[in-house]
Amino acid sequence: MTDTNDYKWLIPSSHNLGSKSIEEEKALWDKSHEDYTNTAFSLTQDPKICKTLIRPEHCPGYDIPNSPDIKVLIPGCGSEIYLQKTLLELCPKIGQVYCTDFSKTALEKSQADWEKTEGDSRLNNQQIVFEEVDSTRITEQKPEWNEKFDYVLLANSVVSSEDKTNRAMIREFGKVLKPGGKIYGYFPTTLCFLEIAYFSRKHAHCVTEGFIDVYGNKVWDAEWQEAQIYYTPLRLNRIFKEAGLKKLSLEMQFLDYEPFVSLFKEMIEHDDPDIFLWHLLVRYEK
Repeated sequence: MTDTNDYKWLIPSSHNLGSKSIEEEKALWDKSHEDYTNTAFSLTQDPKICKTLIRPEHCPGYDIPNSPDIKVLIPGCGSEIYLQKTLLELCPKIGQVYCTDFSKTALEKSQADWEKTEGDSRLNNQQIVFEEVDSTRITEQKPEWNEKFDYVLLANSVVSSEDKTNRAMIREFGKVLKPGGKIYGYFPTTLCFLEIAYFSRKHAHCVTEGFIDVYGNKVWDAEWQEAQIYYTPLRLNRIFKEAGLKKLSLEMQFLDYEPFVSLFKEMIEHDDPDIFLWHLLVRYEK
C-alpha cells in the first residue's frame, strides 16, 4: 500500500478564483436539487450507464453478485434514483444499499421518489437506506462503516472544485470498503474537452485562453467564475493508489448515443457527428 502521506501531483487551491468551501458547495447543490430534473441531466438517467456499473455486458467478471451478503454504498447519490432502481432490478436479493449525500434537499427528494416507486414490493423494503453524510468525513460521521461495504458505486460524484476535497472523498471510499471490496465509477476528464477543442475550430480558444487547464485538470466556464476538476488518467490512478486501492481496469467510455449526443450538441453548439463526450470508467479493489 502506498504511504497515504506521500501525495503526488497535488493541484493547488484556486483560492478566491473559483474555489469554494464545503459549506458553499453544499448550498449550491441544495439549490440545484430543488429542481434538478428540469435544470440538469443525471448520467444515471441512461440505463446503459447503470447496467455497466452493475452488470457490464462484456465484462462478466465485474458483475455485482445478487446475494444477501452484499452491501453497496452509493455516495453523492443526488436526487435521482435511477441507479438504485437498476441495482435492485438486477440484484433483487442484494443485502443492503446505502445512498448518501451531503445535500439534505437531494436526499429528501430521492427518498420521497423512492417511496412512490411502483413495481415489486422489494423496491420499498429495508434493502435501501438514505443517509445525510459528507463524503469527505464518512468514517468520522459513521465510524461503524469502516470496512462495511463490498462495493462503492460512483457516477460523476467526485467533481469538487478543490483537489484536496476530491482526494479526501476517495480516501474515505477506500476506508469503508471491506478487504477485497471494489469501487466502480464514472469520472469526466479534462482530456475529453481538450481533444474536442483541437478538433472543433470554434472551440480552439478554450485552449489558447486557458479555459481548459490540463495541468490543473480544470475546466472553466466562459465567465471565469466556476471551475470543476476533471482528472486525467495518470493523476486519477495515482489518487486511487494513494488511497490504498489497486487498479482493475481504467477505460474510455464513449457517450456516442442518445440522449448524450443531442445534449452535448446543444451544450457546446457544434454540428460535427464525430464529436461527443467520453468519460473514464474505473474499477479499483482494496
